[in-house]
Amino acid sequence: MIVIRGGHSKSCNGASALNVGGLDETTETHILAPLTINHLKRAGEEVIDGTPPTGNWTQNTDLDYGTDKANNNHAKLFVPEHFNKAYNSYNGAIGSEIWLNPKNAEAVVIGTRILNNLEALGFRNRGLKDGMNEHHLHDIRACVGTAVLVEVCFCEATADIALYRKVGADAVAKAIADGITGKTSVMGNPIVLTPVATVKTPTKATVVPVTRVNNSVAQLQAELNKQGFGPIAVDGFYGPRTLAACPMVKEGANGEITRWIQKRLAMPLIQRDADFGPKTKAAVFAYQKAIGEKTVGRADGVVGQLTWAALLR
Repeated sequence: MIVIRGGHSKSCNGASALNVGGLDETTETHILAPLTINHLKRAGEEVIDGTPPTGNWTQNTDLDYGTDKANNNHAKLFVPEHFNKAYNSYNGAIGSEIWLNPKNAEAVVIGTRILNNLEALGFRNRGLKDGMNEHHLHDIRACVGTAVLVEVCFCEATADIALYRKVGADAVAKAIADGITGKTSVMGNPIVLTPVATVKTPTKATVVPVTRVNNSVAQLQAELNKQGFGPIAVDGFYGPRTLAACPMVKEGANGEITRWIQKRLAMPLIQRDADFGPKTKAAVFAYQKAIGEKTVGRADGVVGQLTWAALLR
């Protein structure tokens, strides 16, 4: 049994960027969830819709509806579908991420497959996120079975909006459904499943875990350890320990941490030279102005703790 939840009820609306021509989370997830359910049913899965119907819901009862559906039906998997929002407006791509319990090996396998499928559609892969510790997500903690919360993309990010509208909700739903079943990829090619038994709980590894494909957070963690700013776990999950290990980086710096920043800011490939020069400073300054000085303190072209916190989200 699989339970799919479409974001929020209409009385507890989710994120919206309609005022800047973006997406509305409640509207899109109420379209996406039924499509995902249809693809899963075609694949032979037994599926229940865990989306709260029209009603007078509070935030707590809205959240409880989905996890109660999953727990009461002894679901093997609970998948809430959401769209994220971090800024009032954002010019560029932010991408897709999955929230889960990193100690649940099955969740890691399924979450990785879904992310890879969304990345194949063109969305930026933001990696797997720990829904048990830093953000304490209800859907992850309250579900007895395996829970994988999908954040498809960001409502306000211009590139995310354009891509989502280009590929369409049905393609996104199929990417999620195929990631759940593991039977086919987005391109129609067979997926080689990673046996759940071989996926290890995140530890203080010295290499980037193979299940976290293109997870830039894990790559940064490995580099921080290499340069002596650790030790921290190389697990691909951003948290306070990773943030505390991030050094202040400014003009004149040189090395792989600078290159990571350049890549995270989506600077042109030719400019990702690991040299924190005037172009990198300008890119950092523009990013700080775009996300707002209330978030980063002040726009100065220096990557300090507040800017690191924004980059790592």
